[in-house]
Amino acid sequence: MGTRRTASITSVLSLPSWRRTLALSLKAAAVGILLLAGLALAGWIAQRPMFQIRRAVVSGDLQQVDRELVVKRARTIRGNFFTMDLKAAAAELRTIPWVHSVSLRRLWPDGLEVQVEEQHALAHWGDDALINDEGEIFPAESAGALPRLDGPPASGPEMVRALTQFNQELTALKLQVQAVDLSERGAWTIRLDNGLTLALGREQTHERLMRFVDVYPLVFQTLSPEGATVDLRYPDGFALRMAEARG
Repeated sequence: MGTRRTASITSVLSLPSWRRTLALSLKAAAVGILLLAGLALAGWIAQRPMFQIRRAVVSGDLQQVDRELVVKRARTIRGNFFTMDLKAAAAELRTIPWVHSVSLRRLWPDGLEVQVEEQHALAHWGDDALINDEGEIFPAESAGALPRLDGPPASGPEMVRALTQFNQELTALKLQVQAVDLSERGAWTIRLDNGLTLALGREQTHERLMRFVDVYPLVFQTLSPEGATVDLRYPDGFALRMAEARG
């Protein structure tokens, strides 16, 4: 008898379970439908013309970058206020000449704030490019009086560091480096702003330059450095070749 009562109670408790399952399924379906409807509505709203990018605010200390070009390019970026890919947009704007970095922020409901950091050119790189103070090469033109660097493509950072150190070592002579050449074999040659060329070789370049700085006043006390070449690759001295006489 106890067994029959237990079975009866179990049957009474288990009968409504399918109803609860159905109710939960209906609620889940309703939530799903509402969610899909909400997403569809949000997608429809996001595609409205009022959210197309129509204005761009450009900030930054810009001397070389064409501000109007940045505004024009920003207005043509693919997507709108909601769908625009800021990372891809920044990469596209970095292709503008003289632009170093770009930071973007959306402006409700149809605008874009563009913060631009301009390239700071340190020197010419070869014939058709410039190099910044971080050793990054970028295609641009400059009419300014900048030194010139020539070297292997990956040597930019090394050459920037060397240029800085060479100029520091020449401070006592009140001279500056006008050009630096680094050969494929790693040999350094520099030309100074007084027309003197120094062949420093591959090893102990800074030590060789400092030794020459010490004797420079004696060597060129009566000689003109214009067009002269000094070969500092000797262990105990140097070779001096004066410019050929003209006329």
